[in-house]
Amino acid sequence: MNPRAARGRTAVALAGAAALLTLTACGGNSSSASEAGSGGKGDKGRAIEATNGKVTVPAAPKRVVSISYATGALLDLGVEPVGTSAIDENNPVELLPSQTERAKKITSIGSGIETNIEKVASLKPDLIVVEGATAFDWNVKKLEGIAPTLYFGIKTPVDLLNAQEKIAQAVGKEDVFTKLKTDYRQKAEKIKNTYGDKLKSVNWAIASSYGNGEFIVDTRTSWVGRVLADVGAKFAKAADDGKEHEVTYSQEKIEVLSDADVILVPRAAATGEVSKEVKELQDKPSWKLLKASKDNRVLPVTYATADRYGTSIDVLDQIEKVLKGL
Repeated sequence: MNPRAARGRTAVALAGAAALLTLTACGGNSSSASEAGSGGKGDKGRAIEATNGKVTVPAAPKRVVSISYATGALLDLGVEPVGTSAIDENNPVELLPSQTERAKKITSIGSGIETNIEKVASLKPDLIVVEGATAFDWNVKKLEGIAPTLYFGIKTPVDLLNAQEKIAQAVGKEDVFTKLKTDYRQKAEKIKNTYGDKLKSVNWAIASSYGNGEFIVDTRTSWVGRVLADVGAKFAKAADDGKEHEVTYSQEKIEVLSDADVILVPRAAATGEVSKEVKELQDKPSWKLLKASKDNRVLPVTYATADRYGTSIDVLDQIEKVLKGL
């Protein structure tokens, strides 16, 4: 991940309050991996291509441990892990309301980017799935000593969707994934056809801030930008270049959003609120002069880091609601 992106939402969401880039000492070893990951006598398993190479996983894994974004990807597929990164304010995963309470009952194996390796080993998993930003060390080698481990390193938002497809293959849920993908595409096409005139006349942008006198503009290749592009939305100039999925500006450059008719700002799924830093950005005199601000079209969006088809479908619903109100 390049330095500019590393300052952005991917890295910040993954680090959360757990900024210590450490993991608990390893309690697993190669023998535990053999016991847990064999998948049963005579089970040849299947080979899945991941960031850490081609990994042979059990044909029908029963005890899956998920780390970081992998939890949401698995729950979308109807698979409930036996262990997960803690579902709390340090977790980058924004779960759908129907998934949150279920996830809180799953055994926690650490918070944020701190994974308790001994806890993972105690759960005797037959598969471990790690889906997280390449900017961080997920200690994959130690996890591989416990059970077959799929590591999907995330550099750009689209990597998350590609990873969910590989995860579906690993757990034998290709049919569920195909339905999710089809539902998403059909809904996007329906919105595109229904609101074509409005989509042609409105410039969209997505903006956020983590303070430090800066703000971030997500482009058409970002999480929500990708969804907007799929419905045929037009982008404000600052958001139209998709070479980077997000671009950082000094807050002295707020005028780069002057041609945006609608500006979406991230809202936390857990609280329903935008962050303090985003509120401070919106209080800037130069922000208040923006066309979108004066027209009351600065609107919150949940799942601003839509990481899978489940949350992407929810973002489509939110976009449709905005379009109805324009």
